[in-house]
Amino acid sequence: MSADKKAYQERLDRIAEILGDVVANAEISSLLRCPYRDQNDLCTALFRCRNQLTVDGDSEALACGHSGEFDYRTAWESHPRARERVKRKIAGIKREAEERRRGEASEETPS
Repeated sequence: MSADKKAYQERLDRIAEILGDVVANAEISSLLRCPYRDQNDLCTALFRCRNQLTVDGDSEALACGHSGEFDYRTAWESHPRARERVKRKIAGIKREAEERRRGEASEETPS
């Protein structure tokens, strides 16, 4: 490998290392910070979110009330309680299926 190619590869490796750290930090941040919250803590979403707060004296601006302590993605659901009902129903279906499989397995095993 020529000196130019070696230097070029070293630069590419360094850029990949830097960008790898950026991506890792972005992934962590994406789980904690609402993507519609700007640097001034204002909400930029073009839809209604339960975390939106009115800003004193400004009828147009909405602040982002997301604290980073919960999964913000559920804020966009139109019926958050329905989500919990569905989760319980799915858990029940899984439980029934497991019981059915256990029953079928015991029937197949000769005693």
